Amino acid sequence: MRKTVSLEFRDIIKANFPGIGKNISYWKFMRHLLFGRRDKATGLPMISQRCIAKAEDKLNILENSNAYNASKFLVKFQSEVMSEETFSWSNWNFKDGEARVALVEFPQEVIDAIESESYKIMLEDRVYFDTGNKFSDKLQKVDRELIKKEAYTYFNFSSPEAQDLLEYMNNVPVNSFSKVVAANLDATFLEALKIENPEKRHVQLEVLSTIRDELQPFYKPSGKGNTVRIFPLNYSIPMLQKGLRKSITKGWYEFDLASSQLAIIGKTWEIPEVQEFLKSGGKIWADLIKHYGIDAADLKKTDETKYEDIKAVLKDSLYSLIYGMCKNNLIAFLNEGLLPFGIKDAGKKFLTHPLMKSLFEVREAKIAELNESDTAETIFGKVIKVVGGKTNDGKPTAARKECIRGIMAQQAQAVELYLLLPVLDLAKSTKDFVITLWQHDGFSVNFTDSSKSARWINKINQVVADRAYELGIITKLEGGLL
Repeated sequence: MRKTVSLEFRDIIKANFPGIGKNISYWKFMRHLLFGRRDKATGLPMISQRCIAKAEDKLNILENSNAYNASKFLVKFQSEVMSEETFSWSNWNFKDGEARVALVEFPQEVIDAIESESYKIMLEDRVYFDTGNKFSDKLQKVDRELIKKEAYTYFNFSSPEAQDLLEYMNNVPVNSFSKVVAANLDATFLEALKIENPEKRHVQLEVLSTIRDELQPFYKPSGKGNTVRIFPLNYSIPMLQKGLRKSITKGWYEFDLASSQLAIIGKTWEIPEVQEFLKSGGKIWADLIKHYGIDAADLKKTDETKYEDIKAVLKDSLYSLIYGMCKNNLIAFLNEGLLPFGIKDAGKKFLTHPLMKSLFEVREAKIAELNESDTAETIFGKVIKVVGGKTNDGKPTAARKECIRGIMAQQAQAVELYLLLPVLDLAKSTKDFVITLWQHDGFSVNFTDSSKSARWINKINQVVADRAYELGIITKLEGGLL
């Protein structure tokens, strides 16, 4: 979430909400309402208990006791800054773990100012929204240290297998980012302005504004601690769309595991059709797009944005198929996701693809197998309990099936990390390159000594190839210089 704005914008907020000056926490919370995360379904600001505690500087109370009460702050903010007519909130859904959303009505002057502010970048005279202090490198460093400190509050919740990775990624030198951001931010901002969907454009511009303020990503584990994957804590480069990410990191090298999840389950679930497809050099996204009568190579060449959008829907669908989404929901998801691209009846068509048919059959067998087990194990030796009951005829209840789906995902994601950890070991052994981004099945690298880059690229590719060969998984690193 962005930290700085133009002085003009801050003055507009101050004039429209005189009570905001009574407490700096009000400024912090208002910034969240203006620029923070929004609910995907409603577009309303999400106001989690944690974000409210951060605004009040009471994270320590939230994390170490049950004494924190976010509602008290919301009532005070409503009374002193806004009103019952212009600010209210939903209840927190404890059962589903859903955050509150804020119902906010801003004056038209503020709405217009927000829109205008979204299109400003790299202002030399920008100020910090919370305090009004002029932006400076010194204050920027203080902010980064605060985010880093917050990242460490999550450390003990991470899986042991991911702790070395978290430690490394949260200590990457900032100069690895400052150079590429300074060189590429303006051009990337102009690319973001071309995004046609207004909501997507707004989100990407906000991410870029935050990158301007904070420069580097920091990482945290899963909120539920049920995966070895790590996730961005702050609005940062990993949250950019692929094209924008490549634009702002121009000069780095980007690597991805080819068909990672498909390759992993092809081996761990012993699916010969998948193994043969990958062994023959098959490309799953091109093959799935071809299944709909579209030439993937031609589409990528003529309309890369459309290609990436279709691929994104297919990628989500493939992973959903692998990890247990029911057939009707999967069909509905594909129908809705691909219809904007002129692809009709996409769901049923997807399931007629030979590999998808095989995956569905093996997945059902895998669910049945885990249903008969009390525990399962990841490649790291972590034992996971299979919880939830069974129906009278021995089938898993909804809760047990959800647990089984989670276990299948955890097992594959653990293999994914195991495949890439040798790269982390390499990075820790040298100062010739730095891993700058981590994206589950891929990563980015900045070579600090370009004269040695070719040698290190070969080593990086080889250690992953060796690990994949050890496991019998048909994958390799793809990518190169951006």
